[in-house]
Amino acid sequence: MGKHANYGQRVEQEKEQGPRPMWRGIGCLLIVLIIAMSYAGAVELVNANAKNGWIMVPPEIRGSLPMIPGLNLQISYAELIVAFFLAVFGFGMFVIVYSFIYRIGAPKTKDISVHDI
Repeated sequence: MGKHANYGQRVEQEKEQGPRPMWRGIGCLLIVLIIAMSYAGAVELVNANAKNGWIMVPPEIRGSLPMIPGLNLQISYAELIVAFFLAVFGFGMFVIVYSFIYRIGAPKTKDISVHDI
């Protein structure tokens, strides 16, 4: 073999698999944060609806789900339903904001046209 035996072969660099661990941790914290904020917002919305009567809530949904029998902690079905929709909205907004930030911060790639070849 000559000096330039591997001339036609490209040596592929080993790429990282998935995001870095720091970003995984931030993503995990954001998931917990969005869910907690959704539940807190749901509690406030359900309480405000009870005071102001914006939407008629059926009695079946006003019932509560006993979470921990030893504690007097109960979560109503209405809170869970509203929290679900707020979480979907929160994750949707997060995806939209992330896509804008990624688009702005991504490295620019050079488009190769036929004239460049």
